[in-house]
Amino acid sequence: MNSKKYLIFLALSALLTLSSCSGLSNVCTTNCGPTGKANLSITLYDTPPTGVNLLSFTLPVAGISLTPASGSPVTVGTTASSFEVTHLQTESALLADAVSVPAGSYTALSVTLGPTSATSNVFINTSGSTIGWTTGSGGSCLNGAVCFLPAGAIFTVSIPMTITLSGNQNQWVGLDLNLNNAVTTTGGLSVDFSQTGVLTAVTTTRTGIPSPAVDTIEDFVGAVTAYTSGSSITVKSGISGQTITAALTSSTEYDSPSSPDNAYSNCTAAPTCIAIGSTVSIDAQLNPSGTLTATEVDVLDVTAVDEVEGVIYPTATPNVYGLILADKISATGNAVLASTTTTYGSGVFLNVTNANYFVDTKTLSIALPSPIGFPGTGLLAGQVVRAQVTNVLSTNAGITATAANLLLRWSRLTGTVNAAANPNFNFTPPSYITTLDTGLGTSPLAYTYIGYTAFDGITDASGINVSSTVSIRTLLLNNTLPTFAVAKVRVP
Repeated sequence: MNSKKYLIFLALSALLTLSSCSGLSNVCTTNCGPTGKANLSITLYDTPPTGVNLLSFTLPVAGISLTPASGSPVTVGTTASSFEVTHLQTESALLADAVSVPAGSYTALSVTLGPTSATSNVFINTSGSTIGWTTGSGGSCLNGAVCFLPAGAIFTVSIPMTITLSGNQNQWVGLDLNLNNAVTTTGGLSVDFSQTGVLTAVTTTRTGIPSPAVDTIEDFVGAVTAYTSGSSITVKSGISGQTITAALTSSTEYDSPSSPDNAYSNCTAAPTCIAIGSTVSIDAQLNPSGTLTATEVDVLDVTAVDEVEGVIYPTATPNVYGLILADKISATGNAVLASTTTTYGSGVFLNVTNANYFVDTKTLSIALPSPIGFPGTGLLAGQVVRAQVTNVLSTNAGITATAANLLLRWSRLTGTVNAAANPNFNFTPPSYITTLDTGLGTSPLAYTYIGYTAFDGITDASGINVSSTVSIRTLLLNNTLPTFAVAKVRVP
């Protein structure tokens, strides 16, 4: 009997040992305690630099992770690998869209930025003298020249933040990129993501964001890749490849460029003209769950054609303007436009000798039905223009193209308020605009439109104060009143 009991004891001991060993693979190593998954969405916006006239800045985002209270970092997938951030002076970009992460407590958010390219971040020097790079970097930029910023090294910014996520919780985090800290001028220009305050994080929705949204994603331009009328639309950027999908509701508004007979877009009745392959600009609200709801769809082209869009600067050749690329559509497969090297910050010399002129009023289409000050009067430095192009070539002098049709679109400018008389104000834009566009004066008038101009950081135009810094999304019109027809005001 004793021998039998001993054998039974050994058998039970073996089973317990096996059970214990098999359980080791399920031992918790990260955020032990809470269970389930939370949904994390992250947006990025930009506090722009002062003293540097940036025309384009491409920010590579190499990775994002959450640091748990215990255990290994949790990787957060991103929607794209790089973002053009001068656009984000007034807008936000979607970095992470409802990414599933383990529930639990976290102590930091880490974002790896860079390395930036030495041939993509563009500025124009109107300082009156040559600007040199930081000692050891080499290079300089002559007064009046369009130049590239020196490259910035890769760096991981760790942002301390205490956040506890429960199962099925929806969490939004807003990241404010402060280029004023990253682009340094002490001893010459440099880009340094290791500087203090380059990135900060918030979880409180900014003033002016319409409830229940946590942020807005506006003027996202691309080709329609999926569309169900009244239900949803999917749009893919032709320059970054980023794709977003937004729900369409009975409240979604539809527009096309304000032009005679809709000659730019060829859309006579939005939304019925929208089809897969159309080029559109969409505005959307980001919901707490990470889903997007479209508030406006602006039809730029019913059928995609070769197009470029970017910031204008003058050249010495009559009727030829420099354009710093912010968006492109390669519909014909043109080798230059289709190339991955033709991207944010690329320069295009645009021949506009026989071009037709149109204006995209978008969200101001009702308040500003017949804008004046663009057709046939030449282009201004700082205007953002979209061009339907032919003869796109790569030459020793750079990329050249012939514009068939020109569409005035939205400049993003940061400057100082010199006088405010609600709802309008006098606005001093970046110095390259007042230097190169001498007919505008030093403090031209900016108009806001009650019920149509959006506000971010303030509730309405009464929050625009003299001597304050503001960023505006605006139509920049030629020597007219208003000079700036403002669709959005953001107070950083």
